This record gives sequence, C-alpha cells and structure tokens, in this order.
Amino acid sequence: MTAPGTPRPARRIARGAALAALASVLLCAFLLFDAPPAGTWQGKVVVVPKGSRLPEVVSALREGGVLPHPLTFRALVLLTFTGRRLHYGEYTFSKPPSTYEVWRKVAAGDVIAYKVTVPPGANLYDIADLLKEQSLADPEAFLAAASSRAALDRLEIPGESAEGYLSPDTYILVKPITPGEILEIMVRKFRRDFTPEMERKAKAAGLTVHQAVTIASIIEKETGFDGEKPLVSAVIRRRLALGMPLQMDPTVIYGAKRFDGKLTRKDLLAPGPYNTYLNRGLPPGPIANPGTSSLEAALAPAEADYLYFVSRNDGSHTFSRTLEEHNRAVEAYRKAAREDAGAPGASTPRPPPSGPS
Repeated sequence: MTAPGTPRPARRIARGAALAALASVLLCAFLLFDAPPAGTWQGKVVVVPKGSRLPEVVSALREGGVLPHPLTFRALVLLTFTGRRLHYGEYTFSKPPSTYEVWRKVAAGDVIAYKVTVPPGANLYDIADLLKEQSLADPEAFLAAASSRAALDRLEIPGESAEGYLSPDTYILVKPITPGEILEIMVRKFRRDFTPEMERKAKAAGLTVHQAVTIASIIEKETGFDGEKPLVSAVIRRRLALGMPLQMDPTVIYGAKRFDGKLTRKDLLAPGPYNTYLNRGLPPGPIANPGTSSLEAALAPAEADYLYFVSRNDGSHTFSRTLEEHNRAVEAYRKAAREDAGAPGASTPRPPPSGPS
C-alpha cells in the first residue's frame, strides 16, 4: 500500500511502471515459447486485404498457414502498440517464420513490390499487357476502367479514355490493387509532369491541355530522337495552320486498335476519327502516352517552315519544305531500302510509319 501523503501523480507513475514491467515479462514469455510452423514448407504467399483491422489481419495470416499462434501475434501487436501500423499487401515467406518474424514483417510493411516500367510512347493496350505480365490487373478490366466516364470525370480527363494522361515512368505497385487505383497513380504523375508553366504555354498557343497532349503523343510516335521532336512539332503546327491534313501514319495505326505491323493502302482509306489522311485537324485525342521531351516539343516547336518528313531508315528523318523536296527524300529512302534488301528490282517499299506524304 502506498504510504499516506504520497502524491497522486507518483502513484500513477508507479502503477505505469508496474504495468510496463509486466508487459515486458509477458512479451519475453511469448517470445520464449514462440516457434515457427512445424512440418514441410514449400514457401507461401499471403495477401492481407486493404483496410484490414487486427482480426482480419490475423485471419489472413492464419488461413495462409504462416501463423499457428494467433494469440501470440495479438499479444505482440497489443504490447507494442502497433495495431494501427499493420500494413496491407502481399507477403512472401520462403521459410517457416516465427510469430515474431511474421509480426515484424507485417508491422514494417515488408510486402512484395512490383516494378512496372511504362516507356514513352506506350499506349493503353501496351500498359494493359505490362500489368498482365505481373498479374496486377486483367487487361480488359484495365481498359474498361481507362474508358469509364465516371473514372475520367473523377480524374478530370476530357477525352474518351485516359490515353495520353498515364505518365511514362517506373512505378512500384503493391497488391492488392484495382485498375482504378493504378490509373489514379499514373494520372497523378502526369499532373506533376505537366507543369503550370506548360499550361500557360498551351493557353498562349491557343491550345487546350488535351490538344497539347494529343500533339505530343503524335510527336512521340513519329520520332525517338529528342533533337527532331521540335521539328516534327513544327510540321504539325504548320499543317494545322494551313488547314492541311496531318497525314501521319501513327494516328491511322492507333485507329486500327490491334495493329498487326503492316499498314496497307486499305488502312489509309478506311474512314475513322483517327485517320488523319481523310480528316483535317487533330485526331479526337492522344494516340499514346508521351514523355516529357515530347510534351515540351509540342509546346515549343522549332522555328522552321517544314511541311514534310520521311525516315532515313535509321530512326532519323529528312525534313522538307516542298513536295518536290519530299518526293526526292522518299525516293532516296526507297533506294536505300532496295539496296539493304540486296535484291535488284525488288518491289518498292512504302515509307515506314513516319511523316506526312
């Protein structure tokens, strides 16, 4: 019994110290009798659902076969005050873990992380395939989410899909994750990349953000050389100003959706909103997800009066001001292609998907 006259705060401190000592003793006892699961072990993967509270976490770990002593786990959580620090996600156990090891892993959030690299120029279908490779999302579910009007309104995307607004980057994703959550992560990155200064430049040029991203996506698909991107941008801007059709193959390819690698004359004559041979002006939206250099080029075209460009067959392009110059460049490409094929008199190849004709 506390002696009469002992201050009340001192009694609280003494009581707290006693409880702390008891907790330490109990924790040591728990750890002393803690043991990994018995029997054969082939490695296990356990998923703790998002939003799980302690009972759901314990249930997932127990059903996953990695937690034979759930009371010990609960005691560890309660005595270490880590109930609010347990992480959802996918956990791997390559060898039988003790209860302490399971707690440490879940409290630290030591989950399986999936690295997904979206390269500049990838479109929605490419990204869907990347996610499928890591079993992060069903492709059809991802594409459906990317064209959901409700999702697009929430993400403030004006087009018919999220195409163009999924910033190329390397993403670290954790399961479980929904297609909508993946879209939100990538769109947030785009919002950071497309700076207020870029928005000001687009407005000064008389472009909406959607139009600027559309131009950037065409640039991205036309050339992989950063030094050429302002020149391609200049061609696009000049053709738009003159009311000429853009006549750019990548837009036709995108309109075909599932392109098999060979663009035909039939494709070029097929009506569709993305056929810039038949339609004047920009297509209705982006045809890929452009990188920063393409976005910058779309907003800062070169001061050049080019109207045409064609591949040199090495990734670079020849730019021309007149149709006569362009026709000579096309013939030079065809001649080089025949020589590369090593077959005199071979059929004349059509220029690759690159540049207006």
